[in-house]
Amino acid sequence: MSGVSRRWSAGPSPPDGRLRLHPARGAPRTAPPGARAAAPGGARGAGGRRRGAAPSRPERPQRAVRAGHQGCVPVRPAARRTPTDAVLLVAGHHIATDATSNWLLLRDIVHAHGRIAAGGEAGLAPVPGDYDTYVAKEAKLLASPRGERLAAQWHARCDGAAPAEIPTDRPRTAHRSGVGATHTIDLDAALVARLREAARTSGVTLFSYLLGTFQGLLHRYTRQNDFLVGCPTTTRMTPALREVVGNFINTLVFRAEFGPTTTFRQAAGAADAQVRAGIAGVGYPFSLLTRTANRPRSSSGASLCQITFNMIGTAVPDPLMRLLLDSESGGEAIEYAGLVLAPCPLPQAEGQLDLSVNIRQSAQTLSVDFRYDVDLFDPDTVRRFAGLFVRAADRSAADPDAPVSRLRLVDDAELARLMGFGADDEDGDDTYDSVDTDVSEEVRGRA
Repeated sequence: MSGVSRRWSAGPSPPDGRLRLHPARGAPRTAPPGARAAAPGGARGAGGRRRGAAPSRPERPQRAVRAGHQGCVPVRPAARRTPTDAVLLVAGHHIATDATSNWLLLRDIVHAHGRIAAGGEAGLAPVPGDYDTYVAKEAKLLASPRGERLAAQWHARCDGAAPAEIPTDRPRTAHRSGVGATHTIDLDAALVARLREAARTSGVTLFSYLLGTFQGLLHRYTRQNDFLVGCPTTTRMTPALREVVGNFINTLVFRAEFGPTTTFRQAAGAADAQVRAGIAGVGYPFSLLTRTANRPRSSSGASLCQITFNMIGTAVPDPLMRLLLDSESGGEAIEYAGLVLAPCPLPQAEGQLDLSVNIRQSAQTLSVDFRYDVDLFDPDTVRRFAGLFVRAADRSAADPDAPVSRLRLVDDAELARLMGFGADDEDGDDTYDSVDTDVSEEVRGRA
């Protein structure tokens, strides 16, 4: 999603000379002091052809990577804190980069170091594609009859539905501050295995099954029967673009519709159908859809989606690549070309939407990041919502044919406490009797 800053820091290690790579988030929106631009790549003011710059002189860390026409992706291959302690930093605005681009840059720098340490040259391979070609192809699509059909398809998808909106702890302000935080949970291997089996028997992917489950939770939590959820996805659909640095992210909008008898399996099937249709139409830009959907838009709330849901796979055999890809969770250190490398995650602080749910998938487990706007939500609210997601996942895996409407949002202890509200009033004051009745009915409905 545009406007999100990212940074990859590579940072080092204890005084024994070990080096850590720190994939970090929430970087400043401007280039770090001292970074200088390289030759422009001629892109549309963003993105560009990839060229990593490996440091031949670690004591002079500033380098740059070729990027767009009006800027660069600044790189600090070794910002030294002590003689044995360094930080590798790649900082770029999301208009010019994405998570895959950050990984490509970091990968090339690390591999170039390995080749140089072995006495060779950096040896960066030529890149077959470029961002200019990508931009030209998008412009051609939008001007074609197929572009018109895609516009109609996406407008029909969104027409009449509101964004999913979780009740907030505080009123919205006129402008978002962009300050956020992250709460992370792990789904254990046993639950993940049951979810995979439920997805298999339902004939859908694990992502579609989890999306349907998440939409079911939103339906119960918000009492919205017809709503929209966003899904950031890649637009790197050709081999030529796999090695290009740029913003290759588009947000797909998925519509969820629930009735009293909708089951988890039906929700997953509906989600899977929308995912397949969405991938087929991924070339139509979300930013254009938001401008043409005839909806009001302000900085305090998106017109089409305020909640996103996404899954990222990190199961790769190469230990170095797995370390770089699974950087958000932190992991075991590995030795590479005379260095000891380890990820060191920093707190997420984006807050550009109400809630962004990212699932990181490894071979056996799932980690779920709930990134939220701290101006709207308290940490306890997000922790409770994350716990409800685990409950929904467990329920949907145990009985995919159970109606979503039967998903309980409170456990027995919470229900007893809420149902007993005001029961110990000793003075006989019945001022709140009607309120207690309303609360009881509300709790029964949500339980």
